[in-house]
Amino acid sequence: MSQGNLVASDSLKTSPDYFITKVRIKEFNRAGQLIETLNAEQTLHYLKDKKTLLEQPFIERQAELGSWHAKAKKGSIEDGSRDILLTENANATKKHINSADITLSSDTIHYLDEDESLTSYGHAKLYSTQGTTTAETIIAYINSEKVVMTRSVRGHYEPTPKN
Repeated sequence: MSQGNLVASDSLKTSPDYFITKVRIKEFNRAGQLIETLNAEQTLHYLKDKKTLLEQPFIERQAELGSWHAKAKKGSIEDGSRDILLTENANATKKHINSADITLSSDTIHYLDEDESLTSYGHAKLYSTQGTTTAETIIAYINSEKVVMTRSVRGHYEPTPKN
């Protein structure tokens, strides 16, 4: 009788080293203020790839002059990084204290912590009180009113009614 593993070793190479379901994480700053909430139906960590995959993530972050929240079907976070990649039906809403909210939708939204920006690409759309804009890439900066759109920029705008 030969002795062997119950699970083929090749399948273990591609399996997560751990997973967690019904994830609810809150992060507070030193003053005790809530700065981030991350919820996901499931997380799968892969030691070999040094990343965590998220299923149905919902993230909220507070920034100096604004905040944002986002959701998608899938997401990932590299080990040791605060950047978040959201994929498959990604949506994010950016709030800034000096302007109206804007909403981004695209195939992929990438939050970059270094410059506190949301980069949307793949059918990127920006919805604002003025109308809808599409582009190949749309970057919204959290702590400013700055939004950068590149390549194939198209807009549909409606006049704001006067009171």
